[in-house]
Parts: sequence; structure tokens; C-alpha cells
Amino acid sequence: MSFRNMMWLTIIAIAALIGAFLGPPIFEAVGDTTMMILAPILLILLVGVCVWALSSNKRGIKADGPALADARAMQPQAGKARIYVCRRGFVAAMQGMDVTLDGSERGQIKSGQMLMAEVEPGRHHLHVATAKKSLARPAEFEIDLGPGGVAVIHAMIEMGALKGDIKLTRLDAQAALYNVNATKLILWQEAPA
Repeated sequence: MSFRNMMWLTIIAIAALIGAFLGPPIFEAVGDTTMMILAPILLILLVGVCVWALSSNKRGIKADGPALADARAMQPQAGKARIYVCRRGFVAAMQGMDVTLDGSERGQIKSGQMLMAEVEPGRHHLHVATAKKSLARPAEFEIDLGPGGVAVIHAMIEMGALKGDIKLTRLDAQAALYNVNATKLILWQEAPA
């Protein structure tokens, strides 16, 4: 977990503790009738924001057993290369992340999922944004692969006060193997050619 995410989680924990200690005196000062009106309104607003934030998510189609086994082998076909985009973590785990490879292949993943593309060797461009574009700033990544090359990119969201940032990191061999084996393969919505 990044320093920024740890900082925001700490701030949230401190705010929860302050709320736990100040909540009862505020509740008594405001009165029962007012709180009985405010509590449902605030709850409805909270649920509404959650529904809005997740409304652009798409349900990905999980790959079958043989396709998942092939992906986890991390061996491209002769003369090809492979690009994986894995997502793991707690921050915005249910928020869909739209992944575009070379401007044409499109897919969406949530935490615990990955996309895999078998590509021609050469330079490739990856663009990643949240399904709700206003929740985080998108990120781009250039990948240069030779024949037989494999790149595993870890996608995560770093929290911000009002808007997060998507962070893309190319993983080393050990972390790549772990992430590929710890996530479920989702099929592209618009498959690689």
C-alpha cells in the first residue's frame, strides 16, 4: 500500500474515533426528533453516492479453466508477446477500471481481476481510467516487448482528498507471477486482434 493511501486511511480512522467520542454529545444537543429526520436522509445520501460511483461498472466475463491455465503459464505463442494488467488491493476495490490497449482493445477490471493480451512484439500503449471518470485521474504506460516478452502491469488507485490517481507499475518477475496467480482472468470486451 502506498504512503498516500496509508495517510488517507489514517485520517479516516482518526475522524471515525473523533466521531465516536463527539457523536453522542452532538446527538443529545441536536435532539431525538431532529436526529430521527437527519439520520435516514444522510443514509439515503450515502447509498446514493455509492450507487452513482458504481453505476458505470460492467460485469466482466470470466475466462474458462483452460484460458486461465494458459494465462497463468505466462508463455506467449512463438513470435508473440504478452501484456497483463492486474488489479489487487483495497482502495476503490469495487470501482471498475477501464483498460485500453493500443487504442482498440478494451476491458474493465475490479480488484482481484486481470486482463491478458497476446500481442505482436514492439511498442504498446496502455491507457487506464476509472469507469466513473470523475473519481480518479487516468494513467498511461508505454510498454516495449520483444518476441517471447511478458509484461505484468499492476494497476491501483491512490486516494486523494477529492480525486484519486491511477498508478501503473511494471512488476518484477516474482511479483508478476504472484499477481497473475492471485487474480481471475477477465475477457476483453473488445478483444485484441
